[in-house]
Amino acid sequence: MEQLRKQSGPAARLDAILRHLEPRCACALTSVPTSAQVSVVPQTGRFRYTLDNDVLTTEQRQFYEDNGYLLIKKLVSDEDIERFRKEFMRICKREVNPLGAMIMKDESLRSQYGHSEKVVNKVQDFQEDKELFRYCTLPEVLRYVECFTGPNIMAMHTMLINKLPDSGKENLDKRKIDKLLCLSGQNGI
Repeated sequence: MEQLRKQSGPAARLDAILRHLEPRCACALTSVPTSAQVSVVPQTGRFRYTLDNDVLTTEQRQFYEDNGYLLIKKLVSDEDIERFRKEFMRICKREVNPLGAMIMKDESLRSQYGHSEKVVNKVQDFQEDKELFRYCTLPEVLRYVECFTGPNIMAMHTMLINKLPDSGKENLDKRKIDKLLCLSGQNGI
């Protein structure tokens, strides 16, 4: 500790950052096998945002290029969606408190919805919640993620967005960023 106080400049800042990150680094990385059914060679041809694969049709790839999203109906089972919804409710009710998770609320909705889950609009950094993070490891989800990223997938940030169906807010940001993928489920999760 005495040596830390004697450091200055970049070395001291790096030590401070590492001390802040230490609790999160204590958990081991978990490897989840992927199918590796895609090419990891950057595309120079027709498609910029998807890799050559045997999963997406040409029409789906073109739709993604044009619109910035792709809807795959019934990709995740209704049973899994219900399990994820229940875990989200448990987090909202503070029955569970995943390590490092940040719950973000829209306080302008408090007068209308009180302390219900409808006030919670995001849960970030939920990777330590085994049930919610299971969504990120579902083989059916990873199969599609690989079409955009290739088989070397790592979760750097997790975010669940709870968007009310009647909020009237724009729910799609059409700006495209290379190799950034956002997955969302249907039925409220």
